[in-house]
Amino acid sequence: MAHAVGVRLPYEKVPPAVRGWVERVLGSQVVSATTQQGGFSPGVAARLVTASGRRAFVKAVGAELNPDTPQLFRNEIAAMTAITPLPHAPVVYDTYDDGRWVALLLEDIDGYLPPHPWRPADVDRVLGALAQLSDALDPSPWPEAPVAAVRSEAFLSRWDLVIADGLAVPDWVAGREAELAALARTGVAALAEGKALSHWDLRADNILVTEQRVVFVDWAHAALAPRWADTVILYADMYDSVALPELPDDLGITGFIAAIAGGQWWGSAQPAPPGLPTARLAASERPHPSRLAPRPTRLMQRSALPGVFWV
Repeated sequence: MAHAVGVRLPYEKVPPAVRGWVERVLGSQVVSATTQQGGFSPGVAARLVTASGRRAFVKAVGAELNPDTPQLFRNEIAAMTAITPLPHAPVVYDTYDDGRWVALLLEDIDGYLPPHPWRPADVDRVLGALAQLSDALDPSPWPEAPVAAVRSEAFLSRWDLVIADGLAVPDWVAGREAELAALARTGVAALAEGKALSHWDLRADNILVTEQRVVFVDWAHAALAPRWADTVILYADMYDSVALPELPDDLGITGFIAAIAGGQWWGSAQPAPPGLPTARLAASERPHPSRLAPRPTRLMQRSALPGVFWV
């Protein structure tokens, strides 16, 4: 499974004001900052150790790195404030926003990212934790959250762009683009009815597994959606690792999957966004829509969708 990654900025390169805020909150000078790879942000993501031995995790970004990411961090701050203190999310120590730079200072979690292919034990633990999280977030503790169907409408409507651009598609799809565009619209309509808070970006590199807990990190895309949305997205990441439970036989879920496939197919042919050079997969790595099965309950399990959405 290919994942896009941001180009991380070293902690030492963030503005002095941000570093000063970190040390004031932690009460001691930072003596070690280890950049964490993976993820999708072009900003700082680092595990910190202070002179007093206190540990924390900082993520920070400025508008000069990517103009859209600061607002995503603000969305994450609002989401995490609403869901604290759920055990399946990191503890927030403090947040920072000077209008240009936005940052979160979080607990440092000593865990591991589930490896690909997914291991059965990790699948069981993560899906169990997700079920508990979904219970806690339905209805949403943040009623004013963005609506997933609205904020991601452009991405989820890209079969129309595939048609307009005359983009080449596999033989299985040829002649059915309009059908898939209509199915995607059904999925978007189903998403719009959801009242749960969805993480909306679940994949292995946004999950930390410890001996005691499963923690879902990076809540920048949190939005209102049906409670099944996160499960469908996570199934894409777990694809081809283990046998997964059947998804419900639901036309809204089928439409959602069709919408994601169209979004990825068109997006993979576009230039990368600023600061995110690996966001677009090479043509040889594109998800192949011909692997989508017509039965809704098997659709995601037979779909090789990438684990990074919405761009």
